[in-house]
Amino acid sequence: MALIVIGVLLLMVCKLAGWQSNAELLIGLALVVSGYFLHVWLQKYGQKY
Repeated sequence: MALIVIGVLLLMVCKLAGWQSNAELLIGLALVVSGYFLHVWLQKYGQKY
């Protein structure tokens, strides 16, 4: 969840500061997407029965 929050914060800072560079936007998007997949993977394989 931390990667998703960091990615969203980065995207918000970019929007508020007026930065429209592809690098910042792609890094923010990559953080959100990788955080989502990591969260799903940990939920699926992190449980012990």
